[in-house]
Amino acid sequence: MNSGKASLMTNFSHLKLLIFSTAFFLMLVFIWPAPGFSETSEKISKILNSFITWRNVGPATPGGRTVDIDVVEKQPSIIYAAVGPSGVWKSENNGLSWYPVFQREATVSVGAVAVAQSSPNIIWVGTGESTSRNSVTLGDGVYKSTDGGKTWTNMGLKDTRHISRIIINRGDPNIVYVAAMGHLWGPNSERGVYKTIDGGKTWAKVLYINENTGICDLEIDPADSQIIYAAAYEHRRMPYRMISGGPGSGLYKSSDGGNTWNRLKQDLPEGIMGRIGLAVARSKPGVIYALIEHQDPGIWRSEDYGQTWKRTCDAKTYKNVNNRPFYYSQIYVDPSDDRTIYVQSTGLYVSNDMGQKFRAIGQGTHSDHHAFWIDPLNPLHLIDGNDGGIDITYDGGKSWFPVTSIDAAEVYQVGFDFSQPYRVYCGLQDNGCWGGPSNSLDTRGILNEHWEFISGGDGFFVRPDPKNNFIIYANSQNNGLVKKDLRHGLAKSIRPEAPLNEPPYRFNWNAPIMISPHDNNVIYCAGNVLFKSRDGGYSWEKISPDLTTNDPKKMIDGVGPITMENSGAEVHCTITAIAESPVKPGILWCGTDDGNIQVSQDSGQSWVNVTKTIPGLPKNSWCSRIEASHFDPGTAYVSFDNHRSDDYSPYVYKTTDFGRSWKSIKANLPNFGWIHVIREHPFNKNLLFVGTEFGIYASYNSGLSWIELKDTNLPTVAVHDIAIHPRENDLIIGTHGRGIWILDDINYLSELKEEILNSDFYLFSIKDTTSFIMTSRGEPFGVFGFSGKNPAVVANITYLLRNDLSGDYRIKIIDQAEETLVELPLNKKAGLNRTTWNLQFIPKASDGKKYVMSGIMSIMCSVLPGDYQVLIKLGEKEYKTELKVLPDPRFSFDTEALKQQYQVVGDLTKINNLYAKAVAAAKNISRSLDGVEAELKKIEEAKSRVAIENSLKEFRGKYQEVSEIFQTEGTLVGLSIPYKDFLRGPLNLKILALMQSIAQFPGPPTPEEIRQVKEIGDLVSVTINKLNNFIQQDLPEFNKFLQSNGINQIEKPKLIAIND
Repeated sequence: MNSGKASLMTNFSHLKLLIFSTAFFLMLVFIWPAPGFSETSEKISKILNSFITWRNVGPATPGGRTVDIDVVEKQPSIIYAAVGPSGVWKSENNGLSWYPVFQREATVSVGAVAVAQSSPNIIWVGTGESTSRNSVTLGDGVYKSTDGGKTWTNMGLKDTRHISRIIINRGDPNIVYVAAMGHLWGPNSERGVYKTIDGGKTWAKVLYINENTGICDLEIDPADSQIIYAAAYEHRRMPYRMISGGPGSGLYKSSDGGNTWNRLKQDLPEGIMGRIGLAVARSKPGVIYALIEHQDPGIWRSEDYGQTWKRTCDAKTYKNVNNRPFYYSQIYVDPSDDRTIYVQSTGLYVSNDMGQKFRAIGQGTHSDHHAFWIDPLNPLHLIDGNDGGIDITYDGGKSWFPVTSIDAAEVYQVGFDFSQPYRVYCGLQDNGCWGGPSNSLDTRGILNEHWEFISGGDGFFVRPDPKNNFIIYANSQNNGLVKKDLRHGLAKSIRPEAPLNEPPYRFNWNAPIMISPHDNNVIYCAGNVLFKSRDGGYSWEKISPDLTTNDPKKMIDGVGPITMENSGAEVHCTITAIAESPVKPGILWCGTDDGNIQVSQDSGQSWVNVTKTIPGLPKNSWCSRIEASHFDPGTAYVSFDNHRSDDYSPYVYKTTDFGRSWKSIKANLPNFGWIHVIREHPFNKNLLFVGTEFGIYASYNSGLSWIELKDTNLPTVAVHDIAIHPRENDLIIGTHGRGIWILDDINYLSELKEEILNSDFYLFSIKDTTSFIMTSRGEPFGVFGFSGKNPAVVANITYLLRNDLSGDYRIKIIDQAEETLVELPLNKKAGLNRTTWNLQFIPKASDGKKYVMSGIMSIMCSVLPGDYQVLIKLGEKEYKTELKVLPDPRFSFDTEALKQQYQVVGDLTKINNLYAKAVAAAKNISRSLDGVEAELKKIEEAKSRVAIENSLKEFRGKYQEVSEIFQTEGTLVGLSIPYKDFLRGPLNLKILALMQSIAQFPGPPTPEEIRQVKEIGDLVSVTINKLNNFIQQDLPEFNKFLQSNGINQIEKPKLIAIND
């Protein structure tokens, strides 16, 4: 026998830290042996990922950065949207609802989407976002779908990494041009303009400038497909600077389908250019606009296919409508009016005079705009893609419809509190910080309305006070730190600031904050130094010197050389990761964006740089996370993200001696995919999780090997943060592109024991389960913009089978009186299995018997809070584990009152059971009577037929008197029943309504309900007795009459035993 207790107590001081020496990986290797390691790992992954199911909880009110839009012009209700790190989404109803069509590929970072208008089921996607901001991620070439996005094939160009535009020949969908930006963080040659004439089977690089210059825009003449324009863009990102512009930038034209190119210079500005946006006029061939970043920037227009140009927008106007050229530089021409143009940046602007004057039309939309579509048949119909998602207008921008059904939130960090049920929190790219329920307790699901806005800006860390759930610490970019009280919604800024006589502090774009695991009043935050507050953020002290390299070469303007910008995204030489040992207060760790790992064992009085002891780590690698062990004060884990140096490898290490030595635990993690976060399970020191740019992985042996936790519903997505809720043992991930996902109840992963190795069967312990009462909290018939899935209110009974079973095996739920409340079927398939119990049972009636519920609904009572046992018997072996049911904290439970409820519901179940038997008997008699009537029609002799009809009518009258309450035809709809019955309500529905009302409310039945139950019980009993008498006396006599007239007799139903 094995046993276990699943409760993870809220009070940390009472948590028993379970240290398991045997890893799940080794367990599965033993149970499912395979010839080789790779084959074994593959089988383990298959077993695990066929069992787990993630659930997405949102949020979706703030959408994701939408970077390209294309529409089927002949059927404009079909829209495709490329949402930066979130894949491609499709709407088939003008944007009312959306679904992802590009989400499981090797990468889902997208920069371009294009529909072949001559064959609209052909869709091309260019991967790798091209906005060039600090948080964008890369792609692996171009994909093609020939079935409207149902399936995709990678068509090559994998090392282009970032694709800005795809142009499909309007007459021949096999001719496609791709504008490739190339590597953002380093030089490479696979960039420029690529062309295929065979639908992507082969490619030719038709325009190449140099290894630092890509193509940021591409246009084709609407009347002459041989004329193509390309905007070349020299650019490079480094961890501390964005280079936008250089000698490679410029404007190019081909007049022979891309075979040869000429650089356009006449009338255009001389000197270094930056990013250029292009737009051609469909209504007037030969007209092209260029939006040019330059020391003297502006908009230029050509009316002769680029041979000559005229400036139509001055520098001042340009700077107003395109104020961050590297991030925006998007220009569009109205398809029906060559003088009307649109420009996107931190606003959406339109000009009706070729760019001389602009007016804003994006009021009510997000302020960062990247994608635009103008309906060629209705120029007032516009679709705007921005950092907040997608907005649609049909009146030229006077009013906008926001799309709130796409779960594309770009999460940086996640947090949780200890409310019941707990809430999750997240910081989002340019969409602030939010909090929402892990379970809304609303039968409609987790909706947009359930999410609460916490603070603005680019949201990052959100940390609720573990003892006061209403107190939230949250920060935006560069540690815009606030303390918010959710009871009234007021927030106070508490960011530490340097005195004016000292150098200002440097805070990273994604500056870390932390609440001490030992004292909820102790708060840490970090810039170039570590700060500590002992009073919840009202005062701060520096507890470290500058822990970075403090390299002056990296403390410069963030963007240049043309347009100078300092948004804070490039602030460098900062602390990016902090941790305090949960085992011993005062052991502090800090990691920096320039490669330092520093540790203090005396609350910050002294620090040791332990970076040099880390083997194989490239110099100046960005520290993405530090995790201090929950078990040993000298043990910590650290991950590094070096993709900002064009290095996409994973770097993850472990120390057990305060950093004096480190070992790599990369093991079999994919070589391509940097690491954002590492976490250790708080109750199993061998169980680790890492979040990479492309997914989440688990190790059951302290990093000796890793398994991807993907399952069938988690999309390809960057996992930026991981949290494990210590009370619920839920695994929570924050994804940069698809919001927050939760893997509920991972006891089967974290509570492992050695005896499972040789067991044919193992029953895992069950976590404490709260009997939450779910209700609908709003309009049940509306179309919800987004609906996340709530966890089922069930106890999860999880077990491992070595081999398939045959036979009938049951799971028994036993109460404290050692009575079996419920029996559930045992799954018999080898592997991990889970049976759920809904915490309900059918209570006994007053006579001490339990009756089976009959009818269309199965209504049961919720069990009392308390301790139960789960028992499984396999042959001679018994397996038991404890199950604790906790009460819904919103209700006060009266045990005696609930026992009264149980008895009344038990009696109603008996009444329902008897009623159902009577209904069945009545239906059989009614069908037989209908048969008699059919036979009467065959009697030709009128006198005999009339005599029999009269007898039948008399018999029907007697039958009607004893069976009227058992006639249920039409009662479910309720429209075809007589007026008097309608007022009182059909008896069958009355019984169900009473059961539902009494059983589904956590209290005793009302006196009115008790009276109704008694009256209905008496009525049913009396009427059944009458029906029994009718069956015993009237029916045999009438059958004799039928027999004497040569008519088939009515089959006699069984008598209904009331007290059986």
